[in-house]
This record gives sequence, structure tokens and C-alpha cells, in this order.
Amino acid sequence: MKKHWYILAVMTTVIFTSCNKDEEITEETNELKVLEYCPAPGQFINEGFNCQTMQEANAYAEQRFKQKNYVSLGSFGGYITVKMPKEIKNRKGYDFGIIGNPFDGSSEPGIVWVSEDANGNGKADDVWYELKGSDNPTRDYSVTYFRPDEIGDIPWEDSEGEKGVIKSLSQYHAQMYYPNWIKEDSYTLTGSMLEPRTVLEGGKWKNQSFGKGYADNWGSDMAKDDNGNYRYNQFDLDDAIDSNGNSVKLDRIHFVKVQSAILKNVESIGEVSTEVLGFKAF
Repeated sequence: MKKHWYILAVMTTVIFTSCNKDEEITEETNELKVLEYCPAPGQFINEGFNCQTMQEANAYAEQRFKQKNYVSLGSFGGYITVKMPKEIKNRKGYDFGIIGNPFDGSSEPGIVWVSEDANGNGKADDVWYELKGSDNPTRDYSVTYFRPDEIGDIPWEDSEGEKGVIKSLSQYHAQMYYPNWIKEDSYTLTGSMLEPRTVLEGGKWKNQSFGKGYADNWGSDMAKDDNGNYRYNQFDLDDAIDSNGNSVKLDRIHFVKVQSAILKNVESIGEVSTEVLGFKAF
């Protein structure tokens, strides 16, 4: 869910299924490289762009980052995978940052995963490690999204047998919420899920903040940009854990994945959806 001004009224090796592709990097670059942009359905998916292939979607996301615009990950499980512009070494303190657009009362946290490129082949095909945040998520949680027959609500079913919809807000967003470049009639996204902190206070819906360790979160790990504004969350490779929650020692990483971590829909404001505006290599 993007921050609208009218809103006043998983495991060691993570399986992000149905959007997988060969994530080969053919040459070194000093620029951020988007390897896979695979959002869950959401109110900003397909809005103002019409990607028909993963390659087109990746190029769209890269261009958005260059323009310092947000890329929405949609509802739970939606993710983006990038190759950082340079190797990120594990130093004392924070090692890299992710730019989001949170503000006090509107946090839409994304869980962060990292990978080493231990094979040295330039592909994001090694083990992924979750960076532990302040909360304990439900791991190995899955949601399957179904393409509707026409533009409208997006049905879903989770790994616990629950069902629901991503509500279409046609008064604000008239396009199809199901990603155009996903050709299957359903797809499943698996990762770690945080419990929502969406509350109604004084007639206003708010997405309350989490402590730290998440992208697009008004947390204690936020830092300021050159203009003195809070712009990005900071991450420490010392927080890497395996599927059992045990600490993992990482000397360096090349790849970062951000996964939208909450399944929550409020009919008047839409789904909770992590937004990413860029990545900072310290």
C-alpha cells in the first residue's frame, strides 16, 4: 500500500515460486542490477506500465530506481532481487541500506535476504539468508494468488487454508492488480510473514512501525539522506540467520532480496505493500 495523502478517512534457502528464472549476470557493472521483480498483486502493480515479460519488468524497476521512484512489491511475498553495485563487506556496524518511503504511522515492512555468490559464478543461485529483525516471523508461509476473469478483486489462499481477496480500489486504481508478466493463472509466493500492525485510531488507518531490521519501516535503524530527511533503513550482515534461526557468519554478499512481509487488506486503503526506492552500498 503506497502512502496516500487521502488515507485520512524464509528459511535458509527461500522458495519464491512461479517467478523463477535464470538469474545470470553477464558482466560486472558499477550500477545496481535488478535480477527479478516478482511482486504480489497490489494496487500499484501495472499502474502506468505494461510489462509482458520478466525482462521488461526488471528493466522497468531499474529505471524507476534511477529516477528515484518507488517500486511496489504488492501484498505478502512479493519480492525484488538485485545485484548490488559493489561487493558488500561485513564491517563493524551497518553494511548497506535500503531506501523506502515510510513515515510515522505508515510502515509496510519488507524482510531482507542476502546471498554471497559463494560459487563465484555471478548468479543469485546460492543459499539465501534472512537478516533477523526485531520480530519473530512465521517462516515457510505461502500465499497463492489467482488471476480473476476480469479486473477486480484478487482471490488468494494461504498455506494454512485461509482464503481472502486483495480488494480492488477501482475508485483510485482501475487497472488489473495481477502482474501482466506472470502468465500463469495462479502463482505461489513463499517466505517469512510478520503479523500486521494495522490499527484504526481516531478515524484514521495506521500501519504502526516495527522495531528494526526491515525495509520501508519507520524503525530505529533509519538514517538520514544528504538533505537531512529520514530516507533509508540500515542493515548489518551480522544479523544473518539460517532456517533454524541460528546466526551465520558472512564475510561479504553480492545479492539482496526484499520480500513484502505482511498479508493485510483494509477495504478503504488497500493492501500493505512494501515499497522500495533504491539500495545503498556503504
